[in-house]
Amino acid sequence: MTDKYDEAIAYLTARPDRIYYAWDHPYEPMGALFRYAGEGCGCLTQIRSDPEMRAATPELTAAIRADKRIPLSPKDITVELLPIFAEWQRRIDKELGR
Repeated sequence: MTDKYDEAIAYLTARPDRIYYAWDHPYEPMGALFRYAGEGCGCLTQIRSDPEMRAATPELTAAIRADKRIPLSPKDITVELLPIFAEWQRRIDKELGR
């Protein structure tokens, strides 16, 4: 069964030139992979690259920062990395009950 993350991966795989736009618009359907890791928090790349950015919990923040698969810049997000973003969004959804 597919979900919104699978749909976003399919959309962006067919249109890799739209990845940065999707990252910059995380609450549009194609940007679902790049939603913030909690209200008032940063996205995965922001949390990885900026020590001031946080996720909703300290545990999520530490886990995101430790995941070297997440690029430090949204400009470095490739089609091959999209499943990693989906994996994280599903985990965040589960942990935050969203």
